[in-house]
Amino acid sequence: MIRDLLERVRAGEIGIEEAQERIIRLLYEQGEDFLLDLHRHRRTGFPEVIYARGKSTDQVLRIVRSFLESSGKAFVSLVNEEQERAISEAFPQARIVKAASLMVISTSGERPQELGSVGVLTAGTADTPYAAECALMLEEIGVRVIQAFDFGVSGLHRPFLGIRQTREADVLIVFAGMDGILPTMVASLTDKPVIAVPTPVGYGFGGSGETALRAMLQSCVPGLMVLNIGNSIGAASAAVRILSSIRRRTNGQV
Repeated sequence: MIRDLLERVRAGEIGIEEAQERIIRLLYEQGEDFLLDLHRHRRTGFPEVIYARGKSTDQVLRIVRSFLESSGKAFVSLVNEEQERAISEAFPQARIVKAASLMVISTSGERPQELGSVGVLTAGTADTPYAAECALMLEEIGVRVIQAFDFGVSGLHRPFLGIRQTREADVLIVFAGMDGILPTMVASLTDKPVIAVPTPVGYGFGGSGETALRAMLQSCVPGLMVLNIGNSIGAASAAVRILSSIRRRTNGQV
């Protein structure tokens, strides 16, 4: 569509200002208090995710409706109970899947093309909600997820079992709270890209994820990618970027 517009500009059929306005309408949808990036998934390989915290229920519903009309699927993170209930009531015919505070609302039966595989590991069961959000996000955009939960370093043999369970994955995402050591140990035992996500799990001082974040940032294993506390969406996006790069090179694309 954009190429056709540019061709029409070159042919003198439309002016630059009109072409610019049409391109903006193709890429974005503007509401009273929001501007949706409808082209993000095609541009970056990862869809725009609606950040629900701080938004009213009405705002969330209007944005979800816009995404369903444009692409047939909407992702909403950090939903509260009121927003979750309102979404379910407003779109009764949609397929709705939820993991922790992430909701996926879909009116399209189209299956995404498989991008590759990601191993999602947790140090403990308490880290599971963050890992489950990440896994759901990945699965909904075409990634095969291999889960390995509760493989932390409280028993030194356990991380080896987790790595073995995810050996077929192209990328590993490791969630850990407490002392945050598991991603470092995993990264020291594999040549796969490892994405570390600290979780707000632990006791007392530093138990809200600060200790885990500091430990991951100070990892002695070079190349460990560290995200912010609880950033399951960011971890999924980072993994997709790596998978997309692998796929382009495998297919001989630059």
